[in-house]
Amino acid sequence: MIKIITLMTLVTLVSACSSSAPEYAEKSAANDKKYQQMAKDKNMVCEYRATTGSHRKKRTCMAKELSEEIRRINQEALRSQASKGQTSAGSSI
Repeated sequence: MIKIITLMTLVTLVSACSSSAPEYAEKSAANDKKYQQMAKDKNMVCEYRATTGSHRKKRTCMAKELSEEIRRINQEALRSQASKGQTSAGSSI
């Protein structure tokens, strides 16, 4: 009896793991087409970014102006943090 229950459980688990939604393939193909069109546009910048907690990279596209603005803001933030750390480190007053 236990062998039958174990076998039925195993078959159920394997069949559940192997199934995939048919909409996933269609959605993935539509996203690929959309990203290909964005990549051809000279005003768009597409890049792969690592997601926190995952080894998979996610494709992100944005306007070139927005990308440059984000880069500038991030550089300013790094500079301000670096200057704060340098002035307060080693100060004995």
